[in-house]
Amino acid sequence: MKKKPKGISPLVAVIMLIAFTMIIAGILAGWATRFASEQRANLELCVRANMIIRSASYANNNVTLMLYNAGTVPLRGFNVQVTYDTGGPPLPDTWEIKEQLEANTFQTFSHELANISVSYIEVRSVQCQGAYDMIRGYDIIGLP
Repeated sequence: MKKKPKGISPLVAVIMLIAFTMIIAGILAGWATRFASEQRANLELCVRANMIIRSASYANNNVTLMLYNAGTVPLRGFNVQVTYDTGGPPLPDTWEIKEQLEANTFQTFSHELANISVSYIEVRSVQCQGAYDMIRGYDIIGLP
């Protein structure tokens, strides 16, 4: 007659379960600590960020935006969304500015417009989402 193999003892099973739980808890604690410190550093940086559209002008199918970094930290990369008023649903046109805008400096950027019926233009920092400004179409110099 063959003997049936016995399972592990309940004591060994409990010890293995506790060890497995402690390993998982250690991994999660390390990840949570790194994540929290990265988020805190990003928040401390972005609290000092501020970007303003100082002026916008239109000429030869191009819009030129003068951006001012009113914050104390440099900002790199911006998403620009131009929304056109076509009488129906608004049609957005997006583009990216990849240059860096140093703290307390002005810089101009140009882009070709698909249409002159601009409703508004939004500029948002990729690095700090709170560094954001918008200008209405009627405030853009040179638009009919």
